Amino acid sequence: MVAEVLLLPLWMLGVFALLLIVAAVALVFFLKKILVNAVLGIVALFVINYFGSPYGIQIAITFVTVAISALFGLAGVGGLVLLKLLGVTIA
Repeated sequence: MVAEVLLLPLWMLGVFALLLIVAAVALVFFLKKILVNAVLGIVALFVINYFGSPYGIQIAITFVTVAISALFGLAGVGGLVLLKLLGVTIA
């Protein structure tokens, strides 16, 4: 018996390959943006702790605060500072 092979037209394979390339580029762009945002958030958390100590702004470095800084970036650090100024503690 000869195994039958499903042959797709060449243009279908080209379209599929093009879609895979576009998806890969979009994924790399998205992951790069998330990684930069996370690094900026964590660095900002440590900078705020270093320079904010004389002014009474010191955010505890816990898993929760690092996760917020990594997930939300600079906006997360801003929220943590705002909560600290309002007297809300994050455990």
